[in-house]
Amino acid sequence: MRSPPSQVRRRGKAPYRLVVVHGGPGAPGSLAPVADVLARTAGVLEPWQTAQSVNGQVEELANQIERWATPPVTLIGHSWGAWLSILLAGQRPDLVRRLVLVGSGPFRARDALRIEARRKARLSRTEWSEFQRIGRRFSNPHARVPAGMMRRFGRLSERSDSFDLGPHRSAGPPPEPATFRKVWPEAEAMRNRGQLRRAVGRIRAPVLVLHGRDDPHPVEGVVEPLRRSGVKIRVVILDRCGHYPWWEHHARDAFFRALRAEVRRSGASSSR
Repeated sequence: MRSPPSQVRRRGKAPYRLVVVHGGPGAPGSLAPVADVLARTAGVLEPWQTAQSVNGQVEELANQIERWATPPVTLIGHSWGAWLSILLAGQRPDLVRRLVLVGSGPFRARDALRIEARRKARLSRTEWSEFQRIGRRFSNPHARVPAGMMRRFGRLSERSDSFDLGPHRSAGPPPEPATFRKVWPEAEAMRNRGQLRRAVGRIRAPVLVLHGRDDPHPVEGVVEPLRRSGVKIRVVILDRCGHYPWWEHHARDAFFRALRAEVRRSGASSSR
């Protein structure tokens, strides 16, 4: 599988040893503001995946790194992108020097049960009903889900998953509902069957977990499986911060300080 140039952006100057991996699945562009900041001092590859299976996205990301970056790279994955980074690091350790997991979903099914209650508490009754209604559309393989509906779902998710967002916008291609509907059920099934937790055990690269204290995704469901698997891990918990730390009023600066420090450790920063 060869990704066309339209599916990658290269920011900053070569070599490209940092790779940002967007959330979703099917929501390219979420990490573009992070790539912009990091590109001031390092070469950054910003790919997005269009394959409609988990393994297809892993293969696609590996191809993008081999073709456009300078491996081994530091992967900076957000939300679903954190899971995708974990899966790639387990399958292709030769491509991955370090991992940064930003707002990762938990790797254990029992921890995921707590996410819904936290989200519900942050939305009005009308918003929560709409959130559930759109979610049911996603789970129906025969239902039509237009891009506008996915954008609305994204906005509701921002409200439910955040602490205090500043002005922001995503920069990238339109969301891809079909990709989400194909990939996410498969990924969730992997978590429910324990496959995702076992994938964690194959990681050899050091891991930095960057997580908002107010993110509805419980951080212990990320940290504990990594530690029990013997992964070398550092954890930075960001106060007054939800799922999108680079957009948060109170946590943005602390997020970028921690991320830049990790980039320096990786050796990807230039002297510019």
